[in-house]
Formats: sequence, C-alpha cells, structure tokens
Amino acid sequence: MRQQSRQQFRSMCHAKVSNPRNGALIGYVGDVSECGLKVLSDAPFVQDEHLHMQMRLGEEKVLQFDLDATCKWSGSFTNNGYFEAGFMLEQPSVEFISMVDNLRIKNSEVESEEQ
Repeated sequence: MRQQSRQQFRSMCHAKVSNPRNGALIGYVGDVSECGLKVLSDAPFVQDEHLHMQMRLGEEKVLQFDLDATCKWSGSFTNNGYFEAGFMLEQPSVEFISMVDNLRIKNSEVESEEQ
C-alpha cells in the first residue's frame, strides 16, 4: 500500500529518464513519490526488471539524479499510445527526497492559486 502521495509534473517533457551509460532516452517521468516514479515510454518494461537510470529535471536549473529502481508494474496507456511503468527506488537519495518535497510544496501553492 502506498505511504506517500504522488506528485505529478505539469509537463512531462520537463522530467526525462535516460540510460546513464549511453544517454539514450528511456522515457518521461509522469509522477514521483519519495520511494518511486511512474515512467512513460515508447517501449514496454518487464515486471521485476532492475534498471539503473538517470533522471534529469528542469530547463533553466537542471537537477540530475542517478537512480536504481525495480519495475513493479507495466502496462499500455491507450489514451496517448505510451507504455506506463511503476518503479520502486532501491535507495532514494536525500536530494531526490528533497526534490519530491519541494515539488509537493510547489504543487500545493499552484492548487491554492487556482481555487
């Protein structure tokens, strides 16, 4: 059962996941929590597959995180043609958890302004 709330990105193109060895794009981050992330990709993932990935976030100020994660679920998303996969992080860094906390604060401020 999920202990943390997920934080969605307003534009998924702002958060990319790539292969740190060759820089190849794996996909885009749909949402994050302190212990995992959802990845949208052109290709499906295998459940229980372990990946080392690099998450790059932002345009003006770039944040970059090296992540070790295991695919917990995978499926196709018929609305946009992407495949979705949920990844659980092995050991999220303090910087990654701080980024999620900051995103949560920013998202709650935006929601307050919209009401």
